[in-house]
Amino acid sequence: MKPKTGRTPGGELPRGRVFRLTYSNARPDDDPKLFRCRDAMAFCELAAALPRERYDYGTTIHFYPDDDRGLVDFPPFEPADVLVLTTRPPLHDKNSLIPPRRVIHATKTELEAVLFEELGKYFAFCSRKFVDLTPHAVACLKVAEPQKWASLELFEYGGANIQRHHVGHAGLRPQANHDSTIVFFLRANHLPKIQCDFVASFGMDGYATLIWNRLIRHRFPEWLDGPRFVMAELVYRKPIPVKPLTPAFADDPDAVEVRVLT
Repeated sequence: MKPKTGRTPGGELPRGRVFRLTYSNARPDDDPKLFRCRDAMAFCELAAALPRERYDYGTTIHFYPDDDRGLVDFPPFEPADVLVLTTRPPLHDKNSLIPPRRVIHATKTELEAVLFEELGKYFAFCSRKFVDLTPHAVACLKVAEPQKWASLELFEYGGANIQRHHVGHAGLRPQANHDSTIVFFLRANHLPKIQCDFVASFGMDGYATLIWNRLIRHRFPEWLDGPRFVMAELVYRKPIPVKPLTPAFADDPDAVEVRVLT
């Protein structure tokens, strides 16, 4: 039997499917339900940038808290498929010495374990409050002071702005009136055990995640074409509008500046 290459007999890539990955948005005292999920608008923005000639929409996969289902319980993935996560992955929400104010409840599924193994190449620690990069991720940084971005602490109230860069004994606080946060994009192809592709694109809170995926759609759609790791700083030059009808406010470069760090 010939090995599965993911290409047609003519050598073309077959059409793949997009599977949206999402976590429960239910309150701790509520039973999780399929329709209660996170960051749908951010997914819509990013999905609009995926090449229509390559992908059809598959479906949504809901990660329930502490669910322990195996890979056999999920849809059978094909090499041309891509799994898309537009929510901060809860890599260490349960491992924080100081529990974060906002917790995303991880599952215990085999699929999540595969994805976390890939994300673990870049994140030594990642919760709503703290982010520590691995040496591999730090080596991807193309800035004058990469160690400044290797370990960060974020505010948990009033947004997810950078509170402190953990450099030196006392740490380094941002300059006054410099409102910014960090965001990430990862595409990895042919993950072990599932043999399909994976995209994770997220900020540290809901607005940053939405803005970031909107910006990728309009400014950096080529990032979706192949494997890469991106870390960026979003600098808020203007306040986020009160009750905006759409995320189009992020299109204004005078409102949100993107500083790509990798």
